[in-house]
Amino acid sequence: MRKFLCASLILVAFLACPKKNELPPKDVIDLLPADNEISGWAKSSALQIAENATQLFSLIDGEGQPYVDDGFVKCAFQKYSGDISGAPVELELRIFDMKDTTSARKVYNDVATGTEVPWTDQAPGVEARIDAGLFSYRIDFWDDKFFTRVTINDNTDPGLNIAKLFCLNVSQAIRDTTSSP
Repeated sequence: MRKFLCASLILVAFLACPKKNELPPKDVIDLLPADNEISGWAKSSALQIAENATQLFSLIDGEGQPYVDDGFVKCAFQKYSGDISGAPVELELRIFDMKDTTSARKVYNDVATGTEVPWTDQAPGVEARIDAGLFSYRIDFWDDKFFTRVTINDNTDPGLNIAKLFCLNVSQAIRDTTSSP
């Protein structure tokens, strides 16, 4: 009986302890690159956060509806500035917590414009796409429960490479917190 009691107590203690490799859920704010985490790029504006539909609509007005419809939880918007070929350039990073992977995939599909091309070579996340504008590049991707959008106001190859670097950085941060080491 004593052995059974001891074994039962050990089992209960083992099951009650958090698993060593489990990581807490990640907050969108924790996914933002720090100043110069991407060399030469620093935050250039105040962080903008929305945690409900009203706050989201105040940030992006009517553009926010698909996010709300698809399970929006929280978002963080941060602008960065750096130089490309000696000229100052601004980049905007938007990260949305969309509740779960189904919602992240759904909003990725719902906000597509049809002018993007898939990014398939060493792309971030589960799916990624690039939209080349007249003066900018926009990259969208989803990974885990997060949807991310990066817009850089530079339509050169070096501008695209910086935007891709930001995407890969965020995707790695997501995976560092949602996977077991």
